[in-house]
Parts: sequence; C-alpha cells; structure tokens
Amino acid sequence: MRFLIFSDESGRWNEGEYYVRSWIKITPEDYNLLRKEVIFSKHEMGVKELKWERFKKNYTGFKNIFDVNFDVFLTISKPKHFQSRKYNILDAIEGVKISTGSEAVTKRIKDKIISSAKNELFFNFFEKTHIQNSKDSLLPGVDAEDYIYIIDTPQHIDRGWENIANECDIKNIKIEKTSENTPGIELADVIGGCVSEFLAKDADAEMIYKECIKDRMLNMTSRTSPNPNLIFYNDFSDTEKKELDIFR
Repeated sequence: MRFLIFSDESGRWNEGEYYVRSWIKITPEDYNLLRKEVIFSKHEMGVKELKWERFKKNYTGFKNIFDVNFDVFLTISKPKHFQSRKYNILDAIEGVKISTGSEAVTKRIKDKIISSAKNELFFNFFEKTHIQNSKDSLLPGVDAEDYIYIIDTPQHIDRGWENIANECDIKNIKIEKTSENTPGIELADVIGGCVSEFLAKDADAEMIYKECIKDRMLNMTSRTSPNPNLIFYNDFSDTEKKELDIFR
C-alpha cells in the first residue's frame, strides 16, 4: 500500500449541531513512526486508549504524536440539513395503513420503520458524500489497489458502510472493532473531537487545533475540494458558512 486512510466520526448523524468525519492520510513508513509515538505516549501517561478527552487533559504529554508527517481532511455536515430535506419515501411510509388493533402499537411500528429509513437515507446519501469527497481530495489519480481505508466501527452496520465505500470505488476497507489497537483511528478520534469542540467555541480546542492540526490540513485553498469540506455546501446558509470560517 502506498497510503493508509484512517477515519473516525464525531457527533451523531441525526442530532446535535455537526456531524464531523476526520480523515488521516499517511504512508506506511510514517504510520510506523506514529504507532511508536502513540504507544510510547500512552505508556508514559498510563492510559489504555487515546481519545480526544484524554489528549485534551494531557496535552503536553501527547502532542508529540503530531510531529509525525500526515495529512488531515475534514468533512462536515449538519444533521438539521438532513432532517429538513423532503424525502418521498418517508411520505410513502407515512401513508401506508398498518392494522395492528392498537393505535399505540401502530404508531410505534411506523416510528421504528421511519427511523430505520432515515438511517439508510443518511448513510446512502450524506455519508456516501463524506466518503466520496475524502477520496477525491486525498487520493486524486491514485490506483484503488494502492490504498486502504481503515475506520472505527461506524454508526451504520459494517457491511452497509463497506458497500457504500465500494460504490465510491474504494476497494480495500478494514473496520476496526478495537480502536485502542489502531493508533491511526485514535489520532482520527483526537482530531474529530478537537474540531467538534472548536466549532462549539471551546478555547482549549481552538489552541490545540492551531498548534497541532492546522499545519496538517490538506487543500485548504482548493476550489474543487476545499478543506474543511462542507457536505452539500448549498444547504448551508451564509450565517452557517461564516460560523464555519474559523479554520484558516
């Protein structure tokens, strides 16, 4: 493999202000260096798994992991944009008559079906765009056999996520169940958590972003694949775009 792509998500697809995916592009050689730095730092700080909150709390003990060479790409969507769109399939489900003999049971069944349908819509529509845009920006012209995507267990079912990535012409995918054994995912968690709290105007997150992450951001001036990448850019109001203009 020429490149390893690690990713983790921050936030929920169906609630909260933002759903953030951080994407890390690194060569196998640099990943060996990152792995050593993360393992050593966790040992020194006495933690089993490196997560954003632990990194933030013990910043000086962990920040050396950012001395390794890698690129960062961010994809950001807003759950309210997904919720506010009109989907004909949901209207069709709402209109289906279900006879259970109980109004409460009928409502519960419909609510569960609609919730499942929304989950599928998000991951086949919004999440697919997160994935596609990451590939277009991080791997232009790179053969599909020359890289692998390695992600933490997604909110969607594993096979579903793999199928969506395959539709984006990503051939090699690995889903890790135990992120504590995968420093690339631990790093992606740190970056995703930092970005989410920076967006929430946390002063410590802003400091860490500027000191550690900003210089790793890829394609910040790109017109075709800007970083951070706002998913369905035209859904964002001018006010929302201004709120997100904090990374440069």
